[in-house]
Amino acid sequence: MSNVDDHPALPGLRDYSGEETSLQGVSEILAVVSQLQDANVPSCVIGVKALRYYGAARVTDEWDLCIPDNKLEEARHLLLSAADGAKYEVAQGPYPVPWSRRHAFPCFRLKGYNFWFILVPSSDCFVDPSIASHVEKSRNGVPYAALVQFSRSLLLQQMVADIADFIDGMDLTVDWGAENIGFATLQEQGAAFIERRNEQAMADSGRYGFLSPQPLEELWDEMASKEAKERRIEPMKQGRYFTRWRRIKSPEDPRTKDRPV
Repeated sequence: MSNVDDHPALPGLRDYSGEETSLQGVSEILAVVSQLQDANVPSCVIGVKALRYYGAARVTDEWDLCIPDNKLEEARHLLLSAADGAKYEVAQGPYPVPWSRRHAFPCFRLKGYNFWFILVPSSDCFVDPSIASHVEKSRNGVPYAALVQFSRSLLLQQMVADIADFIDGMDLTVDWGAENIGFATLQEQGAAFIERRNEQAMADSGRYGFLSPQPLEELWDEMASKEAKERRIEPMKQGRYFTRWRRIKSPEDPRTKDRPV
């Protein structure tokens, strides 16, 4: 087994000196979730791994794990100071990008393995894993941000590419948004979310994660329209896919499939 300390990761790059994990890390993230749960620290998966759960063919070696703000420090301490010897170590965070603050959050690695996860405070993603309606479990038991709350989260963060992949993965519509998201309330909640996010972005010299007010219903309607979904289908997929990620031959909900995410 490789010693990860012999190969320090450069900023924004990953050190692949460790061994590969099983089923793309599903068993490993379940072990993290279980350890936190045993200490009464709720959590759920967000980010690209959640997009994969909802059908988007995205690729990442990192898991984003949402933690309530008031439990974040407890979770960090727990993962680094297990009584039987800590399995995890502090890792180099992801490279900063203008639309995100992921680089600012605690990042960990399973010692000796190519498995990384980031603890994201719930206030940054508008998902609270301590609220039952904000979480749903996959068939293999991984807790993910629930469908409706994840849609709200992506909208408030104005993650346009992620919104498109989410819509195409689940084949969501303009009407689905009108019936489920609650745009009027979300728009009001968004004002406080943006104010808090921008205060934290200013601490990063205003470079990362800064948001400006947006009409969220208009954003959803534009991304979820039939025309927009058809435009996102690649030419080679025309006639075989009904969204960018959903094949005509296999129209079932991606959450019902037995597959690692």
